[in-house]
Amino acid sequence: MRRNITMDNLKRLELEYEGIRGTILDYTSEGNIVSFLDGLKKQIDIKDIEAITYYINEICAWYEKNINQIYENEFAVDPSAHDRNKKILEEIQAEFQMKKKIGKGEKKMYSKIFLSHNSFDKKYGDAIRNLLMSLGLRKEQLIYTTHPLHKIPAGNNIFEYLKQNIQKDIFVIFLWSNEYLKSAACLNEMGAAWIVESDYINMYTPDFDFNNPQYHNCAVDVRQMGVVLKNDEHCKMGMVELKQKLIQNLGLEIDEQEWIYSLDEFMKNIK
Repeated sequence: MRRNITMDNLKRLELEYEGIRGTILDYTSEGNIVSFLDGLKKQIDIKDIEAITYYINEICAWYEKNINQIYENEFAVDPSAHDRNKKILEEIQAEFQMKKKIGKGEKKMYSKIFLSHNSFDKKYGDAIRNLLMSLGLRKEQLIYTTHPLHKIPAGNNIFEYLKQNIQKDIFVIFLWSNEYLKSAACLNEMGAAWIVESDYINMYTPDFDFNNPQYHNCAVDVRQMGVVLKNDEHCKMGMVELKQKLIQNLGLEIDEQEWIYSLDEFMKNIK
Protein backbone atom coordinates (compact mmCIF):
# COMPACT_ATOMS: atom_id res chain seq x y z
CA MET A 1 0.00 0.00 0.00
CA ARG A 2 2.81 2.40 0.86
CA ARG A 3 4.44 1.73 -2.49
CA ASN A 4 1.24 2.80 -4.26
CA ILE A 5 1.06 5.99 -2.24
CA THR A 6 4.67 6.77 -3.08
CA MET A 7 4.09 6.14 -6.76
CA ASP A 8 0.94 8.29 -6.68
CA ASN A 9 3.01 11.15 -5.31
CA LEU A 10 5.73 10.53 -7.86
CA LYS A 11 3.13 10.73 -10.64
CA ARG A 12 1.75 13.92 -9.13
CA LEU A 13 5.24 15.38 -9.05
CA GLU A 14 5.81 14.46 -12.69
CA LEU A 15 2.58 16.25 -13.66
CA GLU A 16 3.26 19.34 -11.56
CA TYR A 17 6.98 19.69 -12.24
CA GLU A 18 6.92 21.97 -15.29
CA GLY A 19 4.46 24.34 -13.61
CA ILE A 20 6.58 24.48 -10.45
CA ARG A 21 9.74 25.08 -12.47
CA GLY A 22 8.15 27.75 -14.66
CA THR A 23 6.75 29.69 -11.70
CA ILE A 24 10.12 29.75 -9.94
CA LEU A 25 12.12 30.65 -13.05
CA ASP A 26 9.70 33.50 -13.82
CA TYR A 27 10.74 34.91 -10.46
CA THR A 28 14.49 34.15 -10.36
CA SER A 29 17.38 32.57 -12.23
CA GLU A 30 19.52 32.27 -9.08
CA GLY A 31 22.05 29.45 -9.47
CA ASN A 32 21.25 27.21 -6.51
CA ILE A 33 17.51 26.97 -7.10
CA VAL A 34 18.03 26.32 -10.82
CA SER A 35 20.46 23.53 -9.90
CA PHE A 36 17.90 22.04 -7.49
CA LEU A 37 15.18 22.14 -10.15
CA ASP A 38 17.43 20.51 -12.75
CA GLY A 39 18.50 17.85 -10.27
CA LEU A 40 14.88 17.13 -9.33
CA LYS A 41 13.92 16.62 -12.97
CA LYS A 42 16.80 14.20 -13.52
CA GLN A 43 15.84 12.14 -10.46
CA ILE A 44 12.12 12.13 -11.37
CA ASP A 45 13.09 10.63 -14.72
CA ILE A 46 14.99 7.74 -13.09
CA LYS A 47 12.52 7.49 -10.16
CA ASP A 48 15.15 7.71 -7.41
CA ILE A 49 12.92 8.43 -4.40
CA GLU A 50 15.76 9.24 -2.01
CA ALA A 51 17.35 11.74 -4.38
CA ILE A 52 13.93 13.23 -5.20
CA THR A 53 13.34 13.72 -1.46
CA TYR A 54 16.65 15.54 -1.15
CA TYR A 55 15.84 18.02 -3.93
CA ILE A 56 12.29 18.58 -2.65
CA ASN A 57 13.73 19.37 0.78
CA GLU A 58 16.13 21.87 -0.78
CA ILE A 59 13.38 23.60 -2.78
CA CYS A 60 11.08 23.71 0.28
CA ALA A 61 13.94 25.26 2.28
CA TRP A 62 14.39 27.85 -0.49
CA TYR A 63 10.68 28.69 -0.32
CA GLU A 64 10.79 29.03 3.49
CA LYS A 65 13.61 31.54 3.09
CA ASN A 66 12.10 33.49 0.16
CA ILE A 67 8.28 33.33 0.30
CA ASN A 68 7.92 36.60 2.23
CA GLN A 69 10.22 38.41 -0.21
CA ILE A 70 8.17 37.02 -3.12
CA TYR A 71 4.99 38.58 -1.69
CA GLU A 72 6.77 41.87 -1.04
CA ASN A 73 8.24 42.03 -4.55
CA GLU A 74 6.06 44.24 -6.76
CA PHE A 75 7.46 42.55 -9.87
CA ALA A 76 6.46 39.01 -8.83
CA VAL A 77 3.83 37.97 -11.39
CA ASP A 78 1.60 35.74 -9.24
CA PRO A 79 2.70 35.17 -5.63
CA SER A 80 -0.23 32.81 -5.02
CA ALA A 81 1.28 30.40 -7.57
CA HIS A 82 4.33 30.13 -5.31
CA ASP A 83 2.07 29.33 -2.37
CA ARG A 84 0.55 26.53 -4.44
CA ASN A 85 4.02 25.21 -5.35
CA LYS A 86 5.08 25.29 -1.71
CA LYS A 87 1.95 23.45 -0.58
CA ILE A 88 2.33 20.71 -3.22
CA LEU A 89 5.99 20.14 -2.41
CA GLU A 90 5.39 20.09 1.35
CA GLU A 91 2.59 17.53 0.94
CA ILE A 92 4.82 15.25 -1.13
CA GLN A 93 7.69 15.82 1.31
CA ALA A 94 5.47 14.82 4.26
CA GLU A 95 4.33 11.65 2.48
CA PHE A 96 7.87 10.51 1.78
CA GLN A 97 8.87 11.21 5.40
CA MET A 98 5.87 9.20 6.64
CA LYS A 99 7.04 6.29 4.50
CA LYS A 100 10.43 6.45 6.25
CA LYS A 101 8.82 6.35 9.70
CA ILE A 102 6.80 3.25 8.81
CA GLY A 103 10.04 1.42 8.03
CA LYS A 104 11.55 2.47 11.36
CA GLY A 105 10.58 -0.77 13.10
CA GLU A 106 12.72 -2.90 10.79
CA LYS A 107 15.67 -4.79 12.28
CA LYS A 108 18.87 -2.75 12.48
CA MET A 109 21.82 -4.15 10.55
CA TYR A 110 24.65 -1.99 11.90
CA SER A 111 25.78 -1.51 15.49
CA LYS A 112 28.30 1.24 14.72
CA ILE A 113 30.45 2.84 12.01
CA PHE A 114 34.21 2.52 11.62
CA LEU A 115 36.00 5.24 9.65
CA SER A 116 39.18 3.54 8.41
CA HIS A 117 41.68 6.25 7.46
CA ASN A 118 45.23 7.49 7.60
CA SER A 119 45.71 10.39 10.04
CA PHE A 120 47.38 12.30 7.17
CA ASP A 121 43.85 12.69 5.74
CA LYS A 122 42.36 14.26 8.88
CA LYS A 123 40.80 17.12 6.87
CA TYR A 124 38.55 14.68 5.00
CA GLY A 125 38.04 12.42 8.00
CA ASP A 126 36.81 15.33 10.13
CA ALA A 127 34.43 16.47 7.37
CA ILE A 128 32.96 12.96 7.13
CA ARG A 129 32.75 12.72 10.92
CA ASN A 130 30.82 15.99 11.23
CA LEU A 131 28.36 14.96 8.53
CA LEU A 132 27.80 11.57 10.17
CA MET A 133 27.12 13.16 13.56
CA SER A 134 24.42 15.37 11.99
CA LEU A 135 22.46 12.14 11.39
CA GLY A 136 22.01 11.74 15.13
CA LEU A 137 24.77 9.21 15.83
CA ARG A 138 25.81 8.77 19.45
CA LYS A 139 29.54 9.31 19.90
CA GLU A 140 30.07 5.64 20.83
CA GLN A 141 28.52 4.59 17.51
CA LEU A 142 31.50 5.95 15.58
CA ILE A 143 35.08 4.69 15.72
CA TYR A 144 37.34 7.38 14.28
CA THR A 145 40.70 7.13 16.00
CA THR A 146 41.99 10.60 15.01
CA HIS A 147 39.17 12.41 16.83
CA PRO A 148 39.26 12.77 20.66
CA LEU A 149 35.56 11.87 21.05
CA HIS A 150 35.80 8.69 18.98
CA LYS A 151 39.31 7.43 19.69
CA ILE A 152 40.26 4.10 21.24
CA PRO A 153 39.38 4.24 24.98
CA ALA A 154 42.33 4.78 27.33
CA GLY A 155 43.95 1.58 28.52
CA ASN A 156 42.99 -0.42 25.42
CA ASN A 157 45.43 -1.88 22.92
CA ILE A 158 44.44 -0.40 19.57
CA PHE A 159 44.79 -3.66 17.66
CA GLU A 160 42.87 -5.69 20.24
CA TYR A 161 40.14 -3.05 20.38
CA LEU A 162 39.70 -3.02 16.62
CA LYS A 163 39.80 -6.81 16.52
CA GLN A 164 36.91 -6.94 19.00
CA ASN A 165 34.88 -4.24 17.22
CA ILE A 166 35.39 -5.04 13.56
CA GLN A 167 32.56 -7.54 13.23
CA LYS A 168 29.94 -8.27 10.59
CA ASP A 169 27.51 -5.74 12.09
CA ILE A 170 29.90 -2.80 11.79
CA PHE A 171 29.69 -0.51 8.75
CA VAL A 172 33.09 0.53 7.43
CA ILE A 173 33.97 3.69 5.54
CA PHE A 174 37.29 3.21 3.76
CA LEU A 175 38.85 6.63 3.21
CA TRP A 176 41.22 5.81 0.38
CA SER A 177 44.24 8.03 -0.22
CA ASN A 178 47.76 7.58 -1.50
CA GLU A 179 48.90 7.67 2.13
CA TYR A 180 46.33 5.03 3.12
CA LEU A 181 47.94 2.54 0.75
CA LYS A 182 51.34 3.15 2.38
CA SER A 183 50.03 2.24 5.86
CA ALA A 184 50.27 -1.37 7.02
CA ALA A 185 47.82 -0.57 9.85
CA CYS A 186 45.20 0.73 7.39
CA LEU A 187 45.56 -2.30 5.14
CA ASN A 188 45.23 -4.58 8.19
CA GLU A 189 41.97 -2.83 9.11
CA MET A 190 40.73 -3.45 5.60
CA GLY A 191 41.72 -7.11 5.77
CA ALA A 192 39.91 -7.55 9.09
CA ALA A 193 36.71 -6.03 7.66
CA TRP A 194 36.99 -8.27 4.61
CA ILE A 195 37.39 -11.42 6.74
CA VAL A 196 34.20 -10.78 8.76
CA GLU A 197 32.35 -9.57 5.61
CA SER A 198 31.45 -6.15 7.00
CA ASP A 199 29.38 -3.90 4.76
CA TYR A 200 31.35 -0.90 3.53
CA ILE A 201 31.65 2.08 1.24
CA ASN A 202 34.74 3.34 -0.60
CA MET A 203 35.54 7.05 -0.38
CA TYR A 204 38.51 8.66 -2.10
CA THR A 205 40.53 11.82 -1.57
CA PRO A 206 40.53 13.99 -4.74
CA ASP A 207 44.17 13.23 -5.60
CA PHE A 208 43.89 9.45 -5.19
CA ASP A 209 45.82 7.46 -7.81
CA PHE A 210 43.38 4.86 -9.16
CA ASN A 211 46.18 3.40 -11.31
CA ASN A 212 48.25 2.34 -8.30
CA PRO A 213 48.74 -1.47 -8.70
CA GLN A 214 48.55 -1.91 -4.91
CA TYR A 215 45.00 -0.54 -4.95
CA HIS A 216 43.85 -3.23 -7.37
CA ASN A 217 45.42 -5.97 -5.21
CA CYS A 218 43.59 -4.99 -2.01
CA ALA A 219 41.19 -7.31 -0.18
CA VAL A 220 37.94 -5.40 -0.81
CA ASP A 221 36.15 -5.10 -4.13
CA VAL A 222 37.49 -1.90 -5.68
CA ARG A 223 35.01 -2.24 -8.55
CA GLN A 224 32.23 -1.29 -6.15
CA MET A 225 30.99 2.24 -6.83
CA GLY A 226 32.41 4.77 -4.40
CA VAL A 227 32.48 8.51 -3.72
CA VAL A 228 35.32 10.81 -4.74
CA LEU A 229 35.42 13.69 -2.25
CA LYS A 230 35.17 16.56 -4.70
CA ASN A 231 32.88 19.53 -4.41
CA ASP A 232 30.56 18.33 -7.20
CA GLU A 233 27.09 16.86 -7.75
CA HIS A 234 28.34 13.25 -7.90
CA CYS A 235 29.86 13.57 -4.44
CA LYS A 236 26.74 15.26 -3.07
CA MET A 237 24.45 12.53 -4.37
CA GLY A 238 26.78 9.86 -3.03
CA MET A 239 26.48 11.33 0.45
CA VAL A 240 22.69 11.50 0.13
CA GLU A 241 22.62 7.80 -0.75
CA LEU A 242 24.91 7.02 2.19
CA LYS A 243 22.62 8.98 4.50
CA GLN A 244 19.63 6.86 3.54
CA LYS A 245 21.57 3.62 3.97
CA LEU A 246 22.69 4.60 7.46
CA ILE A 247 19.25 5.83 8.54
CA GLN A 248 17.70 2.52 7.54
CA ASN A 249 20.38 0.29 9.05
CA LEU A 250 21.06 2.20 12.27
CA GLY A 251 17.44 3.16 12.99
CA LEU A 252 18.21 6.88 13.04
CA GLU A 253 15.79 9.81 13.01
CA ILE A 254 17.11 13.05 11.58
CA ASP A 255 16.24 16.71 11.31
CA GLU A 256 16.15 17.28 7.54
CA GLN A 257 16.94 20.99 7.81
CA GLU A 258 20.00 20.27 9.95
CA TRP A 259 21.06 17.58 7.49
CA ILE A 260 20.80 19.96 4.51
CA TYR A 261 22.87 22.56 6.35
CA SER A 262 25.46 19.95 7.37
CA LEU A 263 25.72 18.61 3.82
CA ASP A 264 26.36 22.11 2.50
CA GLU A 265 29.06 22.60 5.15
CA PHE A 266 30.58 19.23 4.24
CA MET A 267 30.83 20.25 0.58
CA LYS A 268 32.60 23.48 1.58
CA ASN A 269 35.01 21.67 3.92
CA ILE A 270 36.26 19.18 1.32
CA LYS A 271 37.23 21.88 -1.20
